[in-house]
Amino acid sequence: MKSKTFSADGADAIIKAVNDWLAGETGIAIRDTKTRPADPAKGQPMQFCIWYDQDDAA
Repeated sequence: MKSKTFSADGADAIIKAVNDWLAGETGIAIRDTKTRPADPAKGQPMQFCIWYDQDDAA
């Protein structure tokens, strides 16, 4: 299983980044996701983590 983390200042930017990433990949089977909201007081952007399997033969 592989993982990929996206971070940005808001959900719209993360959605675009995830869609762009998925458009360039094949054989992705998403197994789990987790979202961590932004914490501006700590200077932390929103994060979206994806755990996935990828069929490298695809």
